[in-house]
Amino acid sequence: MTYHLNLEQTEFLKKRYNKDLHLVPLQEEASTRKYFQIKTKSEIEVLCVDQTVNEDFIKLSEFLFNEGIRVPRIFEVESKLGLIFMSFEGLEDFGTYSLDEYKEKFPNIIDLILKLQTLDPPNFVKERKFDTEKLGFEVNLTIEKFQLFAKEYNLRTTISNEAIAFLDETVAYLNVYPINVFTHRDFHCRNLLRNEHSMMSLIDFQDARMGVPQYDLASILYDAYYPLPRDFRMQMLRYYQSKSIDQSKKFMEVFYLQTLQRSFKALGTYFRMVTDQKKEKFKPSILKCLNQLEDIIQLGMFADSLYIFIRSLRNELNNKPEFKNYL
Repeated sequence: MTYHLNLEQTEFLKKRYNKDLHLVPLQEEASTRKYFQIKTKSEIEVLCVDQTVNEDFIKLSEFLFNEGIRVPRIFEVESKLGLIFMSFEGLEDFGTYSLDEYKEKFPNIIDLILKLQTLDPPNFVKERKFDTEKLGFEVNLTIEKFQLFAKEYNLRTTISNEAIAFLDETVAYLNVYPINVFTHRDFHCRNLLRNEHSMMSLIDFQDARMGVPQYDLASILYDAYYPLPRDFRMQMLRYYQSKSIDQSKKFMEVFYLQTLQRSFKALGTYFRMVTDQKKEKFKPSILKCLNQLEDIIQLGMFADSLYIFIRSLRNELNNKPEFKNYL
């Protein structure tokens, strides 16, 4: 019973559960946190292990629960050991649904986003915003990780100064948009858990901050973990827009600009996981994200220089032996 746990952590678990436990690693994601399912003769819990306990997660778990949002309940925290014990909300996420099942559940997902946006969040969330500094950092990190990725796979594709300038203009526009709401920040299918009763639980919300109303919507509609058919995506976009706090004429423009920035940021995460962390399982997400970015750029009628970069990179990767298996 090690699974990346040190001796002190292991001994604490044995003492807490009187040696009556079975520890199962849960799906690994793009973070330093490790999650385990703890089974005993009488109960199932989840253990989060990290270098340090994230206090924002604990505070937001309580806040969201009190606001009627289904989230993991915190049972115990051992800060010195980096351990959080919480309720078991299901072994599978929404990414395991078939497309028809996912479509059926999707209006509930949209309604959850809308409900989150009505909340008056804690001050530490209000003090964080998707401003020029944050959005620009995410764009620049993707460019940096692309350079490393391109070097590793000996790519000819480059990103032009014109494309970078357009991304900078996108960031500047989003920074001054007057409507800001509570945003989860990483709202995708793998952060929506399902239990045996098909109930939905929200996880990974510790980095929540203020952003435009279209942010979480962009994350889920253009989720590289679960690409959606275009016609269904547009249907859900219209459903959201009809209920959104943002009824301005700029709604669609902001949606596609935010979707561009958010998907470009996600692309950088996948570059990092493949190049820095050597995690092959994120290669399909790179290809899916590039396909979605091409769609976003066309629908948003964005800069040709950006389209050329995305199209060129996608075509080049499609001809690489290392990526052909994921087509």
